[in-house]
Amino acid sequence: MIKRYVCSVSRAHRRHDRLELVNQVSRVSTLRVAIIGYGAIGRLVGKALQNNSPFTVTRVVDRNAEAAEAGARDMNISAWSQDPADAFRFSDVDAVVIATPHADHAELTTSALYHRKHVFLQPPVALRSPEAARILAMARHSGLVVAMDYWARAAPAIRFARGKIPRPTFIQIESIVDPLKKTWAGEAAHGGVLAYTGNHALDLACYLAASKPIHVQASGGRHTRRSGLADTISGAIRFANGSLARVIVGEFGHSQTFSSWRLLTADAIGTVTATDNLRKASSFENGRYTSTTKCEGLARDDSFTRSLTAFANAVAGNGRPLADITDGARAVQLADAMYEALVSGNRIKL
Repeated sequence: MIKRYVCSVSRAHRRHDRLELVNQVSRVSTLRVAIIGYGAIGRLVGKALQNNSPFTVTRVVDRNAEAAEAGARDMNISAWSQDPADAFRFSDVDAVVIATPHADHAELTTSALYHRKHVFLQPPVALRSPEAARILAMARHSGLVVAMDYWARAAPAIRFARGKIPRPTFIQIESIVDPLKKTWAGEAAHGGVLAYTGNHALDLACYLAASKPIHVQASGGRHTRRSGLADTISGAIRFANGSLARVIVGEFGHSQTFSSWRLLTADAIGTVTATDNLRKASSFENGRYTSTTKCEGLARDDSFTRSLTAFANAVAGNGRPLADITDGARAVQLADAMYEALVSGNRIKL
């Protein structure tokens, strides 16, 4: 059983209108970072931070002492801890990377903002829409940067698809993983598959549509588990610009020949399909294939560098992150709407 990372944040701290936060973001040439959560994702982000000159990792925090100590050793530093509060109370931290199990994200992000730390966050920002909306308001009030690491935005095939079809009329995204029954990610307390991979898929639909979602329909159920949250969900999202997106997330497994991420995006002229976990894409226009791209390497590894660079620039006042807290809150709102539609059988207006 996964124990939660809990920071003590008083009820007054949760109210963004009671905070006295500094709205002026400091300009720094080096961004000092604490990593909270040194599991698989924390290690990948740590490696990317080491290879990115604006960043210096000053602390590693993990509930597991061995993981925290290993992280400090990997980062060539001495400061490690099992207490997330250490990432917030010391002056040698300008920003935090949050890469813990999902149930902790809202609490840790709230604590970071209260202590005037910028945040680079693994999605989702929260498990329910009211929590996400509260954090969105708090972040806007603070003037701090909260960047969401929606890695799929920077995947090679997605960049290719947006270049070919900038205004799609139809989008289909499939994100399929092996059953999560024996992992923390499959637990209801952490949001199940819709939080684990679905949050990324919902953001990707919004990113490709480049429009505001206006209503949602969904169906699904449990096929690989006997109890808990739905493990297979298919949702349809209508956008204000007329685009329609179909998003399918599930735990029914994949093989070496079946990419866990697949995409189709189309307009009146042609289509783009993406496979190989968003590393390979092909375009089809006027009855013939026009181009194919294959990018070697892991799309997710490549995305960390892109996302972190944009995050550092945003902290310095130069542009925006690749995805921010507004995007994160919107994805949580869509997930909530999908669950509501799943239970009620109704179309949910956003």
